Amino acid sequence: MICHPHRRPRVLVRIAFAALAFCFGLTSQAAAWGFEGHRIIAEIAEQYLKPATAEQVRELLAIENTTTLADVANWADQIRPQRPETAHWHFVNIPIHPQAGTPAAYDPERDCPTGDCVVAKIEEFKSVLRDRNVPARERLEALKFLVHFVGDIHQPLHCSDNNDRGGNAISVEFDGTTTNLHAVWDSGILVPAVKGDERAYALRLARSITPRRAARWRRGSTVDWANESYRIAAVVIYKRLPHTAGILPASYEASARAIVNEQLEKAGIRLAMVLNRGLP
Repeated sequence: MICHPHRRPRVLVRIAFAALAFCFGLTSQAAAWGFEGHRIIAEIAEQYLKPATAEQVRELLAIENTTTLADVANWADQIRPQRPETAHWHFVNIPIHPQAGTPAAYDPERDCPTGDCVVAKIEEFKSVLRDRNVPARERLEALKFLVHFVGDIHQPLHCSDNNDRGGNAISVEFDGTTTNLHAVWDSGILVPAVKGDERAYALRLARSITPRRAARWRRGSTVDWANESYRIAAVVIYKRLPHTAGILPASYEASARAIVNEQLEKAGIRLAMVLNRGLP
């Protein structure tokens, strides 16, 4: 079941957010960024596709009568009940408190020994997408996974492990609603700002991205992206949790939204880069 929040008025946002938190709390690592965030990332990416890439994307999407990356941005979450083997592909558990002698960063032998994590799957599906000998439907599936997983790897709580099920086990009060830390970062910070129009929000973010920032974000590897998200979780999210009552202060939403917005922007730029390179 996918829970989609109602957005207006503010009280309805709170009620819907509480329901959203309940739905997402049923899984150990919930849908990163929620419904809205993944669509925003896809919308940003489409602004940075090369014309030849955009044409190939449209040809692949047309196989299933869809037209935009946003249309398939949440597909990987929607198919999890039918394909439970994909559940672990959405995240990587990098320990917030690693054992002595092990890195405070992604370690493939420790964190992804069977290749069953978001870092490995992004690399796997990049290879499938670029291989013209693979049947078109398999390449389309690789595209849909990439659209979603590049978003997932930019959600800090999908790249960290504090023995709390990705923050689902941490109860907090946010904007007058009792929820959990994961749900706050998935949708609680974003939904009130988006106001039901993901495309408009995405275009505002895209317009704020300078060429210099975009060029900087295109550097690095999938592992670098995971480590970047991990550091946000370790240095910002977990260190700034309130020590009593779990009540997030009024200032939390604004400061966290700045981080969320930048992570969405990075994900959009990097998704476009992956597709431009995979569909030359």
